[in-house]
Amino acid sequence: MPLSTLATRLSALGYRYRFAGNGFLVFLREEPLLRRVLVIGDGREPVERWRQFIGEQVLPHREEGFSFSVGIFLLGEAQVFSYLSELPWVEVIWADTGTGVKMIKPQQRWGPHQRRGPHLRWRVEDRLLSLVFPARRAATPAQEEVELYPPSFLTYLILILNFIFFVVSYWLGGTRSLQVLLQMGAKYNPGIWMGEYWRLLTPLFLHAGLPHFLFNSFALFQLGRVVERLFGRVRFVFLYFLSGLLGSALSTIFRPEIISVGASGALFGLLGALIYFSLRKPVTARRFFGSSLWVVLGINLFLGFVIPGIDYLGHIGGFLGGLAGGAAVGLGKKDELRSRWLWRGVALTLTILLLIFALTPPKWYRSLEEGRQALQRGDLEKAVYELELSYARKPDYPLTKEYLLDSYLLRGNRYYERGDLVAAEADYRRGVALDDSRPDFHYKLGVLYHQQRRIPEAKREFTKVLKLDPKHKGARKMLESLP
Repeated sequence: MPLSTLATRLSALGYRYRFAGNGFLVFLREEPLLRRVLVIGDGREPVERWRQFIGEQVLPHREEGFSFSVGIFLLGEAQVFSYLSELPWVEVIWADTGTGVKMIKPQQRWGPHQRRGPHLRWRVEDRLLSLVFPARRAATPAQEEVELYPPSFLTYLILILNFIFFVVSYWLGGTRSLQVLLQMGAKYNPGIWMGEYWRLLTPLFLHAGLPHFLFNSFALFQLGRVVERLFGRVRFVFLYFLSGLLGSALSTIFRPEIISVGASGALFGLLGALIYFSLRKPVTARRFFGSSLWVVLGINLFLGFVIPGIDYLGHIGGFLGGLAGGAAVGLGKKDELRSRWLWRGVALTLTILLLIFALTPPKWYRSLEEGRQALQRGDLEKAVYELELSYARKPDYPLTKEYLLDSYLLRGNRYYERGDLVAAEADYRRGVALDDSRPDFHYKLGVLYHQQRRIPEAKREFTKVLKLDPKHKGARKMLESLP
């Protein structure tokens, strides 16, 4: 099987298959002014057979005007190394030693104690052979035995569901439409706190724009298949949705102002599960991933903090869920861990605590909701009181500020209609202090000052209105009427 894989990959590099027989394979690659021959043969064959084979199948490829370079890959014991290493046009010799492919001729040429990388001309082939014939090391029950589960369809099923949700959101009005995403189940704290608990999971199937969808789909395609093979079908589904759930929960608790979509939390959970695998099976993990897994994790966590618009807490929650979940469910029969029940308790406790905090509305939101309801029924005194209380507790939540501004404006208008200009001015000024960019407060103040014959102040307010909204006809008309 590795030889067929090697032949396919050599073909992709431009090699042409030239000969196979009697335990030998020959591949030829022609380059400008260079002919490169790669030979694969049994290192246990006698020297006479190698000499005959080279004379009949290798040397005929030499041609005047072309440089000639030969690389030989020996399978089994390299008993003919001494003979082959003396051939001047044999630049490199590899041997499959059982602990990985080693390039032995350059080491022989420059001395056994000199560390020198592969011959530059053959560095691509050297890397290819190392990938196709990886190191094989003895396994121990605790560290190296890995049960690979048969390929499953669940990763592809989730990809199909993501695609369906993406198409539906596009058809409803656009994948970047906030209204559409909210309608389809984006993570939206007010909805969650009002009983729409499904919003903790539905964001996993939604994506904001084509790049977001393609990036997450590619990541799921790469990570999902690996986790399915290592953990099995049921564990994969558990880890994926547990990670997504905990990512949404952590974001709900600490970033309530964020409306978010995407499977990133679940994908970070798969990374967390693979980190658990690498900690339990370090040698096998190095053979599978090298150091790339840690590099990918570090880069993505870093980008989550520095790039605006990324829900990094969802990433962290998902990663913790995948790591704890991986330790809780394990890899199967060959992954015995005495502390398994302890990790199951940790995962269960973490899940319960995050869900309790995520689903329980905080005090500032309860005040916000009471103020919003009071505003709707016209109880402006109650609305202002509750909304000011909510704003004092959570000043960075945009809805609180919006409702509080509306309540100041409506209550100021009510005072103005009653003739209580002092109270009306106080509410309008509160609105300006809270948000100086809203022209309606400045316009109301200008009208009030005009009625009180406070002309300079009225001019100042109307001028401010036109600066914020040059098309405001009322402010322009009032300003032109002033002396």
